[in-house]
Amino acid sequence: MEALFGHPILQSLLAGILSWISVSLGASAIFLRREFSRLAMDCMLGAAGGMMLGAAFLGLLQPAAEMASHMGRWHFIPIVCGLMAGAAFLMGLDHLLPHLHIRQKQQEGLSTSWRRSVLLVTAMALHHIPEGLTMGVGYGAVAAGSTLPSGVALEMSSAFMVTGTTLLQNLPEGLVVATALRAEGFSAKRSWLCGVFSGCTAPIGAILGAVASQVAGSLLPFALAAAAGAMIYVVIEEVIPEANASGNGNAATVACIGGLCLVMSFSSLVG
Repeated sequence: MEALFGHPILQSLLAGILSWISVSLGASAIFLRREFSRLAMDCMLGAAGGMMLGAAFLGLLQPAAEMASHMGRWHFIPIVCGLMAGAAFLMGLDHLLPHLHIRQKQQEGLSTSWRRSVLLVTAMALHHIPEGLTMGVGYGAVAAGSTLPSGVALEMSSAFMVTGTTLLQNLPEGLVVATALRAEGFSAKRSWLCGVFSGCTAPIGAILGAVASQVAGSLLPFALAAAAGAMIYVVIEEVIPEANASGNGNAATVACIGGLCLVMSFSSLVG
């Protein structure tokens, strides 16, 4: 049983399920009140963005650089290539998958007749793919890190840090999507169910990330950087613009820094 739960794919699946649960818990706050102030929502988005950036740099890019240290002055190559590949992957999905961001009226991706509510849920589901990949790559890297020429392996504490950060940031994200749907005229129950459904991609992404890490072997620095690139892309392309769209940019920025500080503190505690 211990060997079973020590398998990176199962660990990633469990982390992905916990991520899905955290989204559901955040969305369940819609039962408490019909709507929340725009300032509160923007601050929550800003805090989530700060936590995502912290997880990307402290939980992924830093260990990726350590794993590539055996390459000497050229150690930045797999990191840069991974960052670009991760961002390109999300950009490709962004252009193909029909979706609609909360503050937008024009849909993105391929043209479709999907309802606005479906497009909103799809946008958030797209958002949770890199989060799942990040957790999966983290647990996969813990198991496969010892195969690197440098002998540097990712510590389990880093994987836990990425998972814990993801769970925290998903609470406000679940509430944001549920609140947006409630404003569209949905009932509280239907808004919550849609919020729950938006998190279903996290376990899928987690499994894919773990499998990729197991297969990649010596390409782990690239895989970690790619996961970070995907997460950073989401923050820059979606989270920050939405947090600033209603004129609450200063408050959202302060919340973003607060989220980053929270991740740094959490990283020190579990490290």
